[in-house]
Amino acid sequence: MIHTFRTVFAVLLLALELAGCTASFQAVQQRPVLSLFYATDRAMSGSSEPGEFYNSDHAPLQYGTCTVSVPQKHRIAELERPVLSMHPERHFELLSIDTLDKQVFFDKVGLFMQRAGSRKTALVFVHGFNISFEAATLRMAQMTSDLDFRGTPLVYSWPSDASLGSYREDERSVVETEGNLYRFLCGIAERSGKAGIYLLAHSMGTRALTSAFIMLAKERPELLSRFGAIVLAAPDINAERFRRELAPSLAGNGVPVTVYASRSDNALRVSENVNGNPRAGEVADIPLIVPGIETIDATDVDSDLLGHSYYNRSRTVLSDMFYIISRGLPASERFSLQPVDTAAGRYWRFRK
Repeated sequence: MIHTFRTVFAVLLLALELAGCTASFQAVQQRPVLSLFYATDRAMSGSSEPGEFYNSDHAPLQYGTCTVSVPQKHRIAELERPVLSMHPERHFELLSIDTLDKQVFFDKVGLFMQRAGSRKTALVFVHGFNISFEAATLRMAQMTSDLDFRGTPLVYSWPSDASLGSYREDERSVVETEGNLYRFLCGIAERSGKAGIYLLAHSMGTRALTSAFIMLAKERPELLSRFGAIVLAAPDINAERFRRELAPSLAGNGVPVTVYASRSDNALRVSENVNGNPRAGEVADIPLIVPGIETIDATDVDSDLLGHSYYNRSRTVLSDMFYIISRGLPASERFSLQPVDTAAGRYWRFRK
């Protein structure tokens, strides 16, 4: 189902064709590289180093492409990074950043989507708290590879401070980015043609994505048909606000919405203590159930130490997302899930 090398090679060939470049098969074998589109409202730092190119200050929305190398022996659900020194053959690495004028960017994105063969899809990733621009691109590259995604990969990076001690600062930043994310989604949808756009957000990034998409549904309803699905992984959103205000607006747009939640999410437990209310991505007795939204209990899957990054650290979850993004299947048709019926409604959990 998931063929990492085949994905890397296919995406690279398309990126090179658009850039008017060529590369030998031997070179690709030696160092697989992914080309990603990005948009960010971070400020430039002044450094020419790709990993330090953008900082956490706010700036007008900027656009570009970047390249990320993928380890030759990359293992699905792992983001291989160096502990001491970088080894390109063993680690993900942000290699280059090329800024683009807004019009040039959207023209290239539109061309890319229309020339993506049978997979005329786009995947937009919005990261969460404590994530740098570099970290966001590496995660997007890993998921593009692991999901065997052959469409157009786009990463949206808002000005997270990339620090565990900056939770409140990140909360303010994610609110400020909502308008820019809305305009970015409109720009992609306007140029997508018949391509399906899939949206994936993690943790605090789900706040910006839900608000931006609700804004789009209200202001630009003619664009809704361009979107294939919304995936909210470990949403760090007030659970009651999500249930009463956000979820009904999301569910009423005709775009399928999936929420992944977990009882093992220690990061959201901390967020609950900080904010004084449960989060939409937590699980108490049962996960949050809202009509029109498919909720998946990911409590028992593998993850990181905090239990918060299962969206890219669990083979089980990545496999499930593959069937959402690449096959458009509802929960009832995804073989790894089983229904759980409660007085509050139905949710889904992974088969053991």
